[in-house]
Amino acid sequence: MTILQANKFHYVKGGAERYYLDVSRLLAGGGHTVVPFAMEDRRNEPTPYARWFVRGVDYRGRLGLAARAREALRAIDSAETMRKAAALVAETRPAVAHLHNIYHQLSPSLITALDRCGVPMVQSLHDYKIICPGYLLMTHGEICERCKGGRYFNAVLHKCLLDSTPASIVGWIEATLHARRGTYGKVARFLCPSRFLLEKFAEFGVPREKLVHFPYFLPLDDYAPAYAPADYFIYLGRLSREKGIATLLQALRERSGTRLTCRILGEGPLEGELKRRAAEWKLGRVEFSGYLQGEALQRAIREAAFTVVPSEWYENLPFSVLESFALGTPVVGSRIGGIPEMVLDRETGLTFAPGEATELAAAIDWMEAHPSEAVEMGRRARRMDEERYAPEPHLRRLVELYREVIAAAAPAGVG
Repeated sequence: MTILQANKFHYVKGGAERYYLDVSRLLAGGGHTVVPFAMEDRRNEPTPYARWFVRGVDYRGRLGLAARAREALRAIDSAETMRKAAALVAETRPAVAHLHNIYHQLSPSLITALDRCGVPMVQSLHDYKIICPGYLLMTHGEICERCKGGRYFNAVLHKCLLDSTPASIVGWIEATLHARRGTYGKVARFLCPSRFLLEKFAEFGVPREKLVHFPYFLPLDDYAPAYAPADYFIYLGRLSREKGIATLLQALRERSGTRLTCRILGEGPLEGELKRRAAEWKLGRVEFSGYLQGEALQRAIREAAFTVVPSEWYENLPFSVLESFALGTPVVGSRIGGIPEMVLDRETGLTFAPGEATELAAAIDWMEAHPSEAVEMGRRARRMDEERYAPEPHLRRLVELYREVIAAAAPAGVG
């Protein structure tokens, strides 16, 4: 089977790209032909299909007024995406397309192009962009559902995109226009990594029969647990407000334990502020280790006593939890979004109320005071990954889903 996999980035930038690239490799390893469609970028993984990729753009970079206007129109409707997607389909003849994060750089025009070419589509939902112009269902650090019912103008009122009125106007127009056109209605199935996300999309009016609970997977053979923790625990992720990193620092200020150091792995807009705060509060057992990847990252997770995931937005199915579990490391996670579907209290870790620093401090103290119980939680966490997130069952189920949407799209009487 030939499958078109579409995502705006063709390198590991975040969880969406991790899954997009991993599932492409999984399908190729299963004997299928995978055709990527993405944006040009010097960091892209090599592919013979790069000549069909659309021109690269960085919406956070410095652009002149004319360039900003041009790229704003592209985010809403992209003639280049329409043209190149149609040419790619004509050349490769995919049986089905699997979409990921296509917004802005590729634009929903890709859906229109594939529909006109008669290619059935499924889409993995890595965030809330289809129902929230700002992606996160969050405004100024607080959970926000104001756009429910198509009231996307709220994105402008609250400057939800890049804290910019012009960018938010583009998001409002894009969401409103494609809702009126029924663009996303052309997608046959939406794959929801967490049950929480599935229910939230149904609550916002996406037809439930189109929503499929479809968790991520990990190539578990690449992850070897040790169950011999060192004298630290970790935070792993972007240093930004929605991730709850400020709450973690407050919890470190309140905790009574002194044996374990907190290593903060990641970069982001709050890094300078967090470092100043840690120095001001004299948090001696805090280390900012920066961005790690590859074996260095795996080693840091594998040797950690536990991982803290203090998110304050509706997390989907975070890879920080999946990878910690795969390496036998339990998680202290906030009870929000899809996290409680993975972090089971006293089984694979501990949970706490999001934003509650005192409760988080108590959970960290408990984990430090009960190292043998924490190791056993890590063993159960690894077993959970093996039972729920293994690659082979994922591949079988995904191919079955593809065949289902292909059959449903076939004209009557055609086998």
